[in-house]
Amino acid sequence: MRNYNILIVDDIVECIQTITGFLEESHPEYRLFQATSGRSAMHSIELTTFDLILCDWNMPGMTGIELLAHLQSGEKTQHIPVILVTGVMMNPKDLDYALEAGAHDYIRKPIDPVELSARVNSALKIVSSHHQEIERKNLELVEKTLMLIKNHEYFLELEKKIHNLEKISGHIKEARSLVNEINLELEQKIREDSWQHFEIAFQNVHAEFSKKLTTRYTNLTPGEMRLCILLKLGINNKDMSTILFQSPASLRVARSRLRKKLQIEDKVNVQSFLVAI
Repeated sequence: MRNYNILIVDDIVECIQTITGFLEESHPEYRLFQATSGRSAMHSIELTTFDLILCDWNMPGMTGIELLAHLQSGEKTQHIPVILVTGVMMNPKDLDYALEAGAHDYIRKPIDPVELSARVNSALKIVSSHHQEIERKNLELVEKTLMLIKNHEYFLELEKKIHNLEKISGHIKEARSLVNEINLELEQKIREDSWQHFEIAFQNVHAEFSKKLTTRYTNLTPGEMRLCILLKLGINNKDMSTILFQSPASLRVARSRLRKKLQIEDKVNVQSFLVAI
């Protein structure tokens, strides 16, 4: 059973205690967090990954709708379902407005424990489905990465055979020219096809990564973008050398150049920096 992280946001402590008490009794496996304002909720969201947020609608400083808008604008938070809790905004127009703003559901005060449990369970089913979809996409991405590596390893073996053929052919100019032509065509074909399939799979999982990276760093070359993608995925140096057709020495130079372009301090790990984007 998954231990879900649930954040409860309300400026009235007694309301938080009521919801917490009901959930602890019905689902002791849940990890419950509390925030007494929208601002403190935002701080908690920066530190912890939440599966569900129950938020009071009418709070001073930052309303539940405003917090919801903040969540909707973030790539990492836009999929978190939010249940708005309200004792004031209860007419059908208000509730329609909340759902149109991105709320998953709503619940009225005073809290009914049966209704609370039903709405929380409904939201968490969607969370579970979303996690399964991410896991499926990540598995596809791993498979594409392995295929990319195998294709490049195959090309390297084929390249060796072509070189052997070149030696056997002696000094015949036409044979050497044909061998070189075949070699270039194979290299280009494998590079383009393999990377294209891999990049499509990557974008399905990390849709905003390339967009954010190119927006922040406009001078990155296509080769550096590929290096960023492989670093984000945690591909080891040996496999990166194979995929990028670079020697270990060339790869070290490329990583050093990339660090300077991204303006990363020496104490900061490049991969950790890219994973956070």
